[in-house]
Amino acid sequence: MRKSDIALMAFGNFRRRKVRSVLTVLGVVIGVASIVVMISLGVALNVNFSKEMENMGDLTLVNVYPNWSEGKEVPLTDDAVKQLETIEGVVAVSPQITLYGHFISGKYHANVSVIGVRRDIMEKLGFKTELGNMLPATAAAGTKSFDCLFGSQVATFFYNPRDNGGGGIIAKGIAAPRDGGVVGPGKEGGEEQGPVILIDPMTDRIQFTFDYNYKMPNAAPNPGDGSEPAVPAKIYTINVTGVLAAENGEKDYNVYIDMESALKLKKESDKFNNVKPTAGAKLKYDQIYVKADTMNETIDIAKQIQELGYQAYANAEWIASYQKQMQSLQLILGGIGAVSLLVAAIGITNTMIMSIYERTREIGIMKVIGCVVGDIRSLFLYEAGIIGLVGGAVGIGFSYALSFVLNKLGGSSLLGGMGMGGGSKLSVIPVWLALGAVLFAILVGLIAGFLPAHRATRLSALEAMRN
Repeated sequence: MRKSDIALMAFGNFRRRKVRSVLTVLGVVIGVASIVVMISLGVALNVNFSKEMENMGDLTLVNVYPNWSEGKEVPLTDDAVKQLETIEGVVAVSPQITLYGHFISGKYHANVSVIGVRRDIMEKLGFKTELGNMLPATAAAGTKSFDCLFGSQVATFFYNPRDNGGGGIIAKGIAAPRDGGVVGPGKEGGEEQGPVILIDPMTDRIQFTFDYNYKMPNAAPNPGDGSEPAVPAKIYTINVTGVLAAENGEKDYNVYIDMESALKLKKESDKFNNVKPTAGAKLKYDQIYVKADTMNETIDIAKQIQELGYQAYANAEWIASYQKQMQSLQLILGGIGAVSLLVAAIGITNTMIMSIYERTREIGIMKVIGCVVGDIRSLFLYEAGIIGLVGGAVGIGFSYALSFVLNKLGGSSLLGGMGMGGGSKLSVIPVWLALGAVLFAILVGLIAGFLPAHRATRLSALEAMRN
């Protein structure tokens, strides 16, 4: 017999026994839906966590720090930068110098970290501006001024020191957005708008100094490190070229300058704080950014950096660890749902065995007219596979409907209470899960139908005809 003839006969037998077929298929539908929905809960948790981690920072970025081992420091120097650049999969390396200073704009003050990075690779490190432009190729690094980029929330740090509350005076009617976005015009009065923005970094005149008491009311002269009078701090006029796009991470709360300006400012900071340079000492960086080509390479690069003796951390490591936990959870949830499919498999076996008893004479006639044993086995396997296929397809449709209901009714409120961001889903059914569930249902049907099919091939033709 041709395979097409066997398939048509199997489908005809499936249609003739409608009630029994529907009940058997219903068991498969429930089993498939149980597995898919259970696994989709774990998939949704994994997807939501990945989104939250993406909001916290670049997943291809490795943060490298100096290491202290047995009282001996492994510093971050220019040699370390060159060493990290040779690692396979690294696309950009930028050392970082962190300085701490005082910003003044009229009567408003702020203490903000100033971070120096390599200007030429800032875009590779994920720096993007929401307002203005990136640092120019020929950034000003003079003795009285420098260019800089403000993080999206830096403007919220400015306050009026004469106001006891600090930041409670509305000067420009600009309110910081509650969603972590870039500062912009808000409602007058700032009702329910979050911290009030007292300056416009793109237009206001802003100065910078290492003297935290500069222009502060009733402030005593700053003695530097306290041991002896420090040299007078220089006053810089800064040029804010742009405001960075919000990332809900550390970039939102720092001011960024090019490395050339940072090195000059560091010398000024050391003078003001009476830090004496050590003869012949190499420049030490506070941190090094390492940009990997892909997230999969990030974890391996972090391990290689640790083997070199430095401390290295990457957000991708947290995701990898969490994903392993989620895989275990998905297996547990899938196992719970698989119990229903096991019951459905027993139902398929029972249906096929009953079918053999009812069609004993049909099997005998097929053998007498010369039908080969393999065709008889194929016929019953086809029927079992059709049950699995139909049950799997309907089960997937039911799973999507149930997933929609879960996300519509309980997703936002439940996940919001767990701290997940807006748009998070309680159930996510990816394409691979849907297709895998249908194929698994067909496989279960074939396995459940194998024993009845084998039993049909062993029936004696004479005994079958006699019945």
